[in-house]
Amino acid sequence: MKGSPTKTICFFNSNKAWGGGEKWHYSTAMELKRRGYNTILVTNLRSELRTKGVSAGLNVYSFLIGNLSFLNPFKLLVLFFFFKTKNVDTIIMNLPADLKSAGIAARLAGVKNIMYRRGMPHPLRSTWLNRFLFQKVLTKVIVNSEEIGRSLSAGNESWFPKDKMVLVYNGVDTQARIDTSKILYQKKNNEFVIGNAGRLTSQKGQKHLIEMAENLKSQGVKFHVLIAGEGELRSSLVEMIKAKNLQEEVTLLGHVNDIAAFMNSLDLFVFPSHFEGSANTLIETLFYQKPIVAFNVSSNPEIIQHNVNGLLAKAFDSVDLTKCVVELMNSPQLREEFVKNGENIVKEKFDNQKILEVVENMIV
Repeated sequence: MKGSPTKTICFFNSNKAWGGGEKWHYSTAMELKRRGYNTILVTNLRSELRTKGVSAGLNVYSFLIGNLSFLNPFKLLVLFFFFKTKNVDTIIMNLPADLKSAGIAARLAGVKNIMYRRGMPHPLRSTWLNRFLFQKVLTKVIVNSEEIGRSLSAGNESWFPKDKMVLVYNGVDTQARIDTSKILYQKKNNEFVIGNAGRLTSQKGQKHLIEMAENLKSQGVKFHVLIAGEGELRSSLVEMIKAKNLQEEVTLLGHVNDIAAFMNSLDLFVFPSHFEGSANTLIETLFYQKPIVAFNVSSNPEIIQHNVNGLLAKAFDSVDLTKCVVELMNSPQLREEFVKNGENIVKEKFDNQKILEVVENMIV
């Protein structure tokens, strides 16, 4: 029975940092609670996920989980009794360390549904432990893109249980109202505003934005680039901006709380990430009705269909990235078409309520 209060769903995520996986665990736990399930959240003691869960009134517990915790019989016993005491019917885990410790303990405790959600397209090593976990412990493997599914099975075709794999895309609340009343940045001299949001890391590729800005400036284009986010590459990006004399054209905003105001300030969103599991940022940008240019890599083509709801530039090619940006700058009609198509794709493919139906069907 859906929404049965006798079913206890445990979201097990021991990651300290906040990211896409943590956002998914939190929002899914909240939605299943709203639908009538008994949901509990297991987190790192010092994580933002724990803070958010406690504030939202979820039943939150914390365990210290490391990569070798599965070798500690006492820790496995503690987890075993936790699952037994809480009558856990379904567990959905986040990290490989969670899978090894909580997965084994859940199997010993007789948990019916033991699931692992894979959020990044990293190869899966063919070790005896992975073969045991994926073949004997897990009942489902949740992937949030086809690209992740390919990365798991590549080279492991002889043993990987593809029949256990379920595609569950990240989603957005398509019924939510977009607040268009505020902006974060005021245009100057009718310039074209280009935005990006993400952690300032090598994975997210912000250096390509600065190279793109250098190319645009050399062409005499009126533009401004807004980059939202913090990270370890901030100082090197600042130096790069200074070295290319782009202080007037590129602004590092730092952490931005009001995403709607940020999106309202943009004419175009550029996403130069090197790889993604399934980019929440792209899906949310489509929801905010902004045209997109991204690299043709990883799972991006599952969200951005080239010449339908955005443009896909050659991977890691800042010149081609610039070319795509200029094409959209010069075509308001194409931008409008991409926005309309993007809105339809979000409703069809990335609607939270439809996605939750898939999750719910796995736990009944």
